[in-house]
Formats: sequence, structure tokens, C-alpha cells
Amino acid sequence: MHRVFFLVLIGISNLTYAAESELGYQGKGGQVFGFKTVLEALEALKSDPNVEIRESDGWVIINDNTNKTLWSFAPKDHPSYPSVVRRAAVERGGQIGITTQVKCSASRVACDSLVKDFMELNRKVKSEVTSN
Repeated sequence: MHRVFFLVLIGISNLTYAAESELGYQGKGGQVFGFKTVLEALEALKSDPNVEIRESDGWVIINDNTNKTLWSFAPKDHPSYPSVVRRAAVERGGQIGITTQVKCSASRVACDSLVKDFMELNRKVKSEVTSN
């Protein structure tokens, strides 16, 4: 049985050095996983016939099985909008893990909260997987 490990690789725009040391990520500007903006990424993925799209509490969730990624786009009424969280399955040394990357263009406080929420979600998933 493969053991599961989790990697949290989070890049976020509009954050300061203090936030980086508190949450364990590095603030980065630039492209959104190959797209110029969060909204461009959303539109490109929506036009991909190979992805599965669903909505959950206003979040647009896109499952890209081809690239083993799960994209979570914040709704317009979410404080972190526009933002996206991309999680991907990776294999290293025979173990399966998840990388988490975030692109958030909102305020520092909203982005910090988004990162904390997904870090907690990752902890819950890891706990459920390792307890089974």
C-alpha cells in the first residue's frame, strides 16, 4: 500500500515577508500556472472538453484528470476573489502526495485566510487517509 504524503507549495501575490514566515509560503506575482490571470485560467479550463466542472457553495471546482489536478476558483462574493487553489497529485519515491498552489489577488488578510483554510483542509484529508 502506498503511503500518502502532502507537499504544500503555495505562491501568492500581494503578501509581505511577515506573512510568509507566519504561514510558510512565499508570496509571488506573475502568471497563474501558465495563464495571465485567474479569470483567464478559469475560462481556458471551462473550454477544455476533458475536464469535469461542478459548483459547490459558489466555488467552481474543475477536475482535470488528464493532468491530475483539482482547481478551486473562489466565488465573486468570497473575500479572496479573484483567487484559485490548484492541487495536484504527485509521486515521489514511490509515494503519492498532493501539492497545493494558490494564486490570490485580494488583500493580504483575505489571502492569508484562504491559505489557512486550504492548509486545514489538507490536514483533514491527510488525517482521514492515514487513519484508514
